[in-house]
Amino acid sequence: MATTMREQIAPAVDEPFARTQAFMAAVVLAKLAGQLAAAESDARADDRERDALVTALATRLPSPSAELGAALDELRDDGSDAAWNRLVLAIYAGRDALGDRFDEVLAAVRGALRSRLDRAMAYAS
Repeated sequence: MATTMREQIAPAVDEPFARTQAFMAAVVLAKLAGQLAAAESDARADDRERDALVTALATRLPSPSAELGAALDELRDDGSDAAWNRLVLAIYAGRDALGDRFDEVLAAVRGALRSRLDRAMAYAS
């Protein structure tokens, strides 16, 4: 559809604004197609990285605070943005209890979040 829009429809449109819109529709369709094609593999990668992070944090923090433990359990079962938000909030809430492990834990979470962001942004530009 994007190819047809770009190669056949847009060049056939005489009015400049409408032609531009047809070319932009081709761009949007191409990006959407790529995003849909990568959705399943991106979801699997998100799950793998989330599982690895939760496992690593559980190993590093054998007895986390109740709030942090609950946030890790929730993230293990649910990769939603809300679950990630609660994990970050729990890490900051338990900053004093984490002591010198705070930076290490936060760096691990930031790395996982950056990977999620990179996958989400692959089709945003």
